[in-house]
Amino acid sequence: MTTLSMSSYSVREHLGPVEFTFTDPQGETRTFSFPYQSLTTLAEFPARAKAEFGVDAIETVAFQFKGGLDDPELDAFAEGLRASGVTLLNVAIDAGDLLEIDDDKRAADVAELKRWIERFASMGARFVRVNPGTPFSAHHGPQAPAHLVSALVELGDFARAHGTRLLVENHGGPSSDPAWMLGLLDAVGSDHLGLLLDLGNFDALMQPAMALIFQGPDAAPVDPVTLLENVDLAPVYAGIEQLAPRAELVHVKAHDVDEAGTVRAVDLDRAIRILRDHGYDGPYTVEYEGTGGDPWAKSARVLEVTREAAEVRA
Repeated sequence: MTTLSMSSYSVREHLGPVEFTFTDPQGETRTFSFPYQSLTTLAEFPARAKAEFGVDAIETVAFQFKGGLDDPELDAFAEGLRASGVTLLNVAIDAGDLLEIDDDKRAADVAELKRWIERFASMGARFVRVNPGTPFSAHHGPQAPAHLVSALVELGDFARAHGTRLLVENHGGPSSDPAWMLGLLDAVGSDHLGLLLDLGNFDALMQPAMALIFQGPDAAPVDPVTLLENVDLAPVYAGIEQLAPRAELVHVKAHDVDEAGTVRAVDLDRAIRILRDHGYDGPYTVEYEGTGGDPWAKSARVLEVTREAAEVRA
C-alpha cells in the first residue's frame, strides 16, 4: 500500500528560526537566516502531523535541529516518534560536499554524514537522503567523478549496516540533470544507493528560486508566485519521465497554494500520472515550499491533491 508522509520542512515557518549555509556561485560561503516563529517543536511534530494530516509517517530535515548532532531536541524528537507511533520515513541530511576534490575535506564530510545517518537510523528511519555535491559546487563535470561514487558506495554500505537505505535527490546543481543523475546511480549501483525523486527540483524551477535567494540587498522585491507563473514546465515533466523508473521515494513539491486551493507550480495530477504510468507505487512525502498564511492548512491541501492523484484511501 502506498504510504503518504509529511515533511517537517512544510511547516518550517512555525518551527522556529532556521539558519543554513550555502556556497554561492562565486565560491563564497554565505549564511542565510530565517527568523521563523516558534509555535511548535520538532518533538511535537510527529503527533501533530498524525492528528492534522492523518498520516502515520513523516520526514524531517537535519538542519532544522539547530544544535547539530548535540541538539537535545534530537532526543525529544525520538521520544515524540515513539509516543505517537509515527514512522520516520526519511531524513534529509544536507551536510558536507561529496563533490569536494580535497581528500581530507571530503573524508571529514563523510564522517559527519555517518554520524547523522547512525543517529537517525537509531530512530528507525527507513531512508536517509544525502546530497551528491552542493548546488553550486565547481567540482563537477558531465559525469559523476570517481571520488563521489566511492563516497556514496561507502555511505550506502554504512547505512545498510545500520538498517536504513541511502538515497540521493535531484536537489540542484548537477543532480538536477536527469542524465547526470542516472549515470551516478548506475556507477554507484542499486545495492548501495537509491533515488529520491523531487517533482519540483529541476532547473526550470530551481534557477528562479535560487535567483530569489541570491538577489542583492538592493534588488526590487519579487513575488515568488509571479516569478514562477510563466516558467516553461515541459523540462520538469520530461525529467520526471526520465527518473520515474528509478524512484524509491517521491517528494511532492508545491511552491504555492492560493485562497481557492489551487496548487502550483507543478501540476501534481500530471506528475503523479507519469509516475503511476511507470509503475511507481512507493511512498510520497509532501514538501510544501510556499511562504505566508497557515502552512498546516496549505500543506493539508497539497496532501489532499496528492491523495486523490495517487488514489490512496484516507
